[in-house]
Amino acid sequence: MSIRHSSISWRLRSASRVFALSALISATGISIEIAVFTVASSVILLTDLFHWAVDTVLEVVFLFTLTLAARTSRRFPWSTIVIESSLTTLSCLAILGIYFYMFIDYLLSISGYASVSTQSYTPLVATITGGVLTLVTYIMLTKSYRRYRVELLRVDSIHALIDVVAAIMASLGVVLTVYTKNMAVELLFTFILMLFVFHSLVEVFRNNIKAIMGGELNAEMSMEIRKTLEDEISREASINSVEVRKLGSFYVVSVELKVDPDTTILEIHKLRKRLIRVVKEKCELVYHVDVKFNPKYVWKKKLNKKTVLEARKQYYK
Repeated sequence: MSIRHSSISWRLRSASRVFALSALISATGISIEIAVFTVASSVILLTDLFHWAVDTVLEVVFLFTLTLAARTSRRFPWSTIVIESSLTTLSCLAILGIYFYMFIDYLLSISGYASVSTQSYTPLVATITGGVLTLVTYIMLTKSYRRYRVELLRVDSIHALIDVVAAIMASLGVVLTVYTKNMAVELLFTFILMLFVFHSLVEVFRNNIKAIMGGELNAEMSMEIRKTLEDEISREASINSVEVRKLGSFYVVSVELKVDPDTTILEIHKLRKRLIRVVKEKCELVYHVDVKFNPKYVWKKKLNKKTVLEARKQYYK
């Protein structure tokens, strides 16, 4: 494999395409479940349907984040991430609100009629098909992780494996409910599937909260990368700050340097490329590196200005 194809940018773009396909499979699963639900409504199928909806939102979050991280030639757009995270959080809350509205309506209906909502085996068409699609997604994500070594693929593959178990539980719930005509059995499997829904919601909310807060600052890793860069750049520039923030399961690094005002654009470009390479070699979970350059005289000017202000304060005291 060539150097270009083994680069992090190529791996992230490839992983983004995998997540795009995974999101398409999730959308297909939702469409099938909606179609079956309109023919044979069931609270078990309804819960599984909303589980698919939350999982699709999670796939879109991963896809969006990786797409932005793959744009290594540009600064990482934290503001865009915050907006996207806020919108997906509101979407999940809306999905949760609609589900509980329909679930409460179901509880009120069974209290009046004392019968289960799952009357036939028709919902199995959706649950079994969904399980097969999820298994295909798991295999695809696992193989892609082995090839591209992008951590988010591994995280999502584990989530897909859990969803396979959810599909099995949904199918089992449909079979046992139709066979026994027992409301307790139907409610039991509904609550079991709710746990899978809440698990997916926790994944979405946890990633979104970290994104909205600007990622989780890793002070220890920041110091390690700073020391590595200081050894690398020598006298070419001086480091003002290094910040390593964790976003989901990967890291975004921001480096701010002070350079001589006479440094040429070509020299700065070469230095930037070298620093990005060094940082990514330090940790394979670093997906994006932002490097900002400032002329040294600006810092000196700021320092002198601060000194003058402090001197004035001392004088008036």
